[in-house]
Amino acid sequence: MDSNEFDVIIVGAGPAGLSCARALKGSGLRVMVLEKNPNLGMKICSGEISPKVLPGGNIDRGMEWKELVVCTEGSRQKISYSRPFLWTIGRENLEKHLMGGCDAEIHFSEPVSSVAGSHVKTPQGRYNYKHLVGADGAFSIVRKYLDLPVEHIQGWAYHFVLDAPCPEFQLCWMPKTFPKSYGYMMSKGRSRAMAGLAWAGDFDPKKAAKARAWALKHFGISRHSAKSEAMKGNADYRGWKFGKVYLAGEAAGLLNPLTTEGIYYAVKSGEGVARDILGEPEGSRVMNSLARSHRWQVLFFDLATNPELPFCWIINWILKDPRKGIRRKVFDWVLWKLMLG
Repeated sequence: MDSNEFDVIIVGAGPAGLSCARALKGSGLRVMVLEKNPNLGMKICSGEISPKVLPGGNIDRGMEWKELVVCTEGSRQKISYSRPFLWTIGRENLEKHLMGGCDAEIHFSEPVSSVAGSHVKTPQGRYNYKHLVGADGAFSIVRKYLDLPVEHIQGWAYHFVLDAPCPEFQLCWMPKTFPKSYGYMMSKGRSRAMAGLAWAGDFDPKKAAKARAWALKHFGISRHSAKSEAMKGNADYRGWKFGKVYLAGEAAGLLNPLTTEGIYYAVKSGEGVARDILGEPEGSRVMNSLARSHRWQVLFFDLATNPELPFCWIINWILKDPRKGIRRKVFDWVLWKLMLG
């Protein structure tokens, strides 16, 4: 085979792209992964994984989270569990683990500049493909090539990065102050935390300024010592297979709009796409299952975040004090449903 001819080209070396490459290991196919960044783990996101990510895998999952702080407008409650609902593995650690299981040719610092029906171009050259996998996140160039919009559910996160381990895992529900939003403090990695606000919709400088002011006050952050950053999220799912072109992870819109959890859906969809490329029926089954789950998540998100509907205020009532009684039972059921899949 010519040096520029590949059976599979994967755009993006995040959890989706590396999981796809990992599942293709030993297949005899020539696989290349193109990554625009110089290193792994550079996406602006948390380093948390839930129990359903790589269950039983030989991997150091990091710090356990067994306590969750829930804040509303006027309340703050701590909930404890006997087992972890999340671990802080760190994005770089997870991606190194996934890459260790690959035999693909991986090119860092090589962004894809254009996509065509049989090849992709980068500053370093042109590469022909039989199968193309877009695993390149919310700003996916492969999704753009397919002319798929990002309209219904997209969002932005704006937060401060704190150079210290995260002291607590905190979620804030404030439908009056920040409709269709939630505040958070969680780990960015094993030695850093991030605290800020995520909201549905386009990037709004006024909302970002309001989020900045709120986060500084709520989390007691010094405006002079903390770095801030923003990132887009895509949960607008429009399909995963388009002839010989595939989408996985956030490029496909497979992001949970309720929790903004993306790693599980990235890993599973990367594996599902690989299975389909290999001609295994399991690939379609995995992807169709993810699509069904996503439809329910979107429906729940639309109901939960609309302040004109009573469902939004039922959630507000539950979160004001989810420590006992029927509120605790409902809270626990939803939490473990989300964490376990």
